[in-house]
Parts: sequence; structure tokens; C-alpha cells
Amino acid sequence: MVHSFFDTSALKHRYITSPYSAKINRIIGNRRVKSYIAEVTILEMPSALGGFCRKERKSVAQYDLMDLRFLQDIAERRFTVRATHNKLDVLRARNLLRFGGMIRLRSMGSADALIATCTLDLAHELKQRIRFYTADWTLYSTLLQVDAYTAAMDIQYLLPPRVPTGVSPAAPAHR
Repeated sequence: MVHSFFDTSALKHRYITSPYSAKINRIIGNRRVKSYIAEVTILEMPSALGGFCRKERKSVAQYDLMDLRFLQDIAERRFTVRATHNKLDVLRARNLLRFGGMIRLRSMGSADALIATCTLDLAHELKQRIRFYTADWTLYSTLLQVDAYTAAMDIQYLLPPRVPTGVSPAAPAHR
């Protein structure tokens, strides 16, 4: 069985009108794929949907429908919600923020780092690689620089690729 983990930036495409909605829906709807999200995504999703609705001038009623679909997916167990309060996950997230923010000089979100470390924890628990989906270029390109993540995760960028300033996604990982 394939195990897929979605960060909030990728999962929101299931609920908004997007060229990437069909791909996310296919993955989540595939019975041979077990899908996961981090607990913190439950808190992050309203912000992500709200940002989309403000940008696209959607109504509160439209926002509420998107959020309801997300909550229904949780209730119907379309994906497994992984806890994000593990002390080791928090420590790893802090280290990832240090690496991404101070060493690579990138603006990374705390929840993004926590979701990535939650995925890493799942890979170690299952003793297999996890396919990790994100639409956050900063997170994607930072994770590609860290051996611990590339060894345990098949990191997938949902949107069209781009080249970050000063970093090649194919560059050797940080040791």
C-alpha cells in the first residue's frame, strides 16, 4: 500500500477550484493509497481557505461549504489525522526551522515544519517511504536539502516547478 501525506498547502486544492484539484481527489479517492494529514492542518485549513476566498472574492457561504467539505472528509475518515504534539516532532520541527530559516535564509512556517516532521515520524513508524505532497516551494526545496527527509519521503511539489534563488532542487542534501 502507498502512503501519502498532504500538507495544508496541497490539501486545500481538494476544496478550492484549482487545476490541481483533480490530482488531489484522485490520490485521496484511490483505495490503494492511505492518505494522512497532520492534526495542525485542522487549524491551518480555515486560514488557507480564507486566504483563497479573500483573494478570489468568494462569499462567506462559499467558504463555509469548502470548510464543511474538509470537516466531512475528516468525519468520513478519507484520511488519517496524525497527532502533532509529539515532543520529538516538535524538536525536529525546531531544527528544520533553524536550518531553513537561519542557514538557508528562507521564511518557513512553524506549522509547515511540524507537518514535515510528522511525516518523517510516520515513515519511521511504518518503516517505509511516504509520498509527501506540498504546494509550498520554500518547504519543498528546503526538505530536498536534508538527507533525513529525502531518505524517508518521496517529496512531491504539486504546482509547476520553479528554481529558488541560489538553490537547485537537485543540489546535494545537507549532511
